[in-house]
Amino acid sequence: MIELSNLHQALFIGSPILGRDARRRHSETRNRCERVPIFHSSTRVAQNFRTRMSSKSTEVGGQMSESTDQYKLACWLAADWSNKEQAIENPPFWSHIRVCFRPLPASFFPDSALSFAFYTESAYDYNLSQPYKSSVIRISLTPGGDKMELVSYKITKDPEEFFYGSRDPTLLESLDADRLLALPCGCNTVYEWDTRSKMYRGYTRPGKQCRMPKGGYLSSEITLREGHYTSWDLGKDEETDETVWGAGAGPFDFYPDESFAHEVPIL
Repeated sequence: MIELSNLHQALFIGSPILGRDARRRHSETRNRCERVPIFHSSTRVAQNFRTRMSSKSTEVGGQMSESTDQYKLACWLAADWSNKEQAIENPPFWSHIRVCFRPLPASFFPDSALSFAFYTESAYDYNLSQPYKSSVIRISLTPGGDKMELVSYKITKDPEEFFYGSRDPTLLESLDADRLLALPCGCNTVYEWDTRSKMYRGYTRPGKQCRMPKGGYLSSEITLREGHYTSWDLGKDEETDETVWGAGAGPFDFYPDESFAHEVPIL
């Protein structure tokens, strides 16, 4: 049994939600993986961005399955997420948290094939320069090859050197794979495509292998769709599967302040 302290929080806690105005702006720009982001205005950039998405949408048989479309998952994740509205509407239950997934170069992991990777930070909105969690994650296929999962890495050497790097990538120039320690695979987060709802559903790898010091095993529930992300970490009893700890008010509910889909590399 793997014992790991607050692993999921190290990656995702603080799933953000934007306020109504931010949601309206996001609705106006729609899918930033398929359309040029609002902070790019040139026609050439827009054309190149659409060409990139088109080239990634064709594979065997002319179509890529969402279940294994790592580029699409990377584009949807790549954002600065906020639960601002949730925190305003119910402050006793929710702090205003920001979670940022900043894309890293495709060659970040030199000992493996090119991959989609992120530097991630979770921080209180009033203290973004001092995140309470930071890590590196990589998108990979599950052993069966029919789904995707996020593999987690702890920054073992001077993680504070990179604080605020998710918002200022120049601070990440000295970050490399030699500083990382891969966390146990039992705590990986699997992402499965829900055809009916047109979104990804995430969950901790089956097997009750991610044991938490506070008791029980970690059972995370995630949804990710275009411009909306929710995350709910629960601790469950190993024998009865009953919930023993976790947010009683429900999942963190996030919307993006800014998308970084245009920074996701083409592999």
